Amino acid sequence: MTMKYLTPIMLLPLLLLGAAPLWAQVTNRAVQPTVLENFRLPAALVDAAYLDGRLRLASNNMLFVADDNGGLLSSPVIDNEMASIDMEMEYAVRHPQDSTLYYTKRDSKGRSQLYMYYERKPGKMDTRRVKLSGYSYSVEHPVFSPDGHAMVFASDCPLGFGEYDLWYSEFLNGKWQYPNNMGNLINSEGDERMPALWGDFLVFASNGRPDRRGGYDLYATRLVALEQQGDTVVMYPIGRSQVQSLEAPFCTADDDLFFVANAEAQTAWWMVRDAQGAERFFCARGPLNSVCLTGTVTDSDGRPVAGATVRADQGTLSQSVKTDAAGRYSLFLEPAGTAQLEVAAPDHFRERRQVVARRDTEKDLYASQRCDVALQSFRLGRPYCYGDLYRTSVASELSPAGRSHLDRIAQFLTENPHLKLTISAYYNQSADIPFCMLLNQSRLRVLRAYLEGKGVNPAAISGATTPPQGIEMEEAMDDVSPVRQSSLMVAFSFGK
Repeated sequence: MTMKYLTPIMLLPLLLLGAAPLWAQVTNRAVQPTVLENFRLPAALVDAAYLDGRLRLASNNMLFVADDNGGLLSSPVIDNEMASIDMEMEYAVRHPQDSTLYYTKRDSKGRSQLYMYYERKPGKMDTRRVKLSGYSYSVEHPVFSPDGHAMVFASDCPLGFGEYDLWYSEFLNGKWQYPNNMGNLINSEGDERMPALWGDFLVFASNGRPDRRGGYDLYATRLVALEQQGDTVVMYPIGRSQVQSLEAPFCTADDDLFFVANAEAQTAWWMVRDAQGAERFFCARGPLNSVCLTGTVTDSDGRPVAGATVRADQGTLSQSVKTDAAGRYSLFLEPAGTAQLEVAAPDHFRERRQVVARRDTEKDLYASQRCDVALQSFRLGRPYCYGDLYRTSVASELSPAGRSHLDRIAQFLTENPHLKLTISAYYNQSADIPFCMLLNQSRLRVLRAYLEGKGVNPAAISGATTPPQGIEMEEAMDDVSPVRQSSLMVAFSFGK
């Protein structure tokens, strides 16, 4: 198989994020957003950016900043750091290679112009306007490729398809070149604004597409498209991948705007503004090309387990979610990787599984994969008897099967340290009472020692020499055989 390359200017996608599969139909069914109920700005939002681990916001000629607390945002406060650089700043981004600060502000004609705040000489910072090789139109909300060789931004240049289009400029020979329009697959007769990078995708807001739900909706496109032509793979530039709506919950009947992402933590925020100007902020997690693992957690009787913890460890990525009232969960996995899944709920055994996340198709924005889990448990208050605990009927030495039963009991107790165990060793009163008493005591010591050796807290174990409530000497359990060895029995009961 051969790779066909296009002209140098068409290879710009390689400067961005590298080759990616062909973008196909997008259907976003998986993400569960979090609305940030208590996050408010004093006036309408003008622009937003994620910079230096914090969310930076421009509102009513003032700059605000909010700390990122695992996706939740602290209350916005005045951004003195950015204001000290330029009070008129609206948006800021760092160059990924040298960390130079680029920012935008409005000129006297209301056009957004690009500036850089840089170290002119050691210890001396300065500001200058950045000109794109004679380009005299607005430069709004720029974002850089990871290698810093390309810049994507929104502009009102009349040579585009609508009032605002997305454009890109290359950095060659120490200068930003005259921009190129990103094409009619991305740009519409309406406005395309606020570009952002999230993984392999370029995300932007548009109000000019027939499939929009409201005024502005959020859309995504892969930065690079690959197409198989016989035995040749053709790589196309920006603007050749299909653009798809992010759909609900990203897109609503109101304006969906100001999408920004923290790619390292796979967290994104965006704002919804209704017709009355009211603004709500949302947060979502997971890369756009992730695998959404969904499923239900039930008990051994098939009833949903609410509040169970579902944890997935995949390399350095660790995620944990709780099941809802119907026992449902969803979390995001990296594509083409193995995750260690652990499901835990009080009074149940923990379930551990390996899950291989697969993306066999790019049909959906989120590849969907299902994993249902049924948690096993000992029923609290019910006595459990085993007929094969000991090697002989008159010994306290555990049998292999007996050790297996105790291993499971020990696992249950160590995974549920809030529970307690009562071990009842009892006998038929018509039997040899002195012998039975001695054997009972010996068996209780052996059982205690074995369980403690498996990590069970000694304080969680108590012993008894009378039958537990709910069992009689002649009663046979439904699921196990009672011990009838020289008229001796052992029962295990769990409680809180």
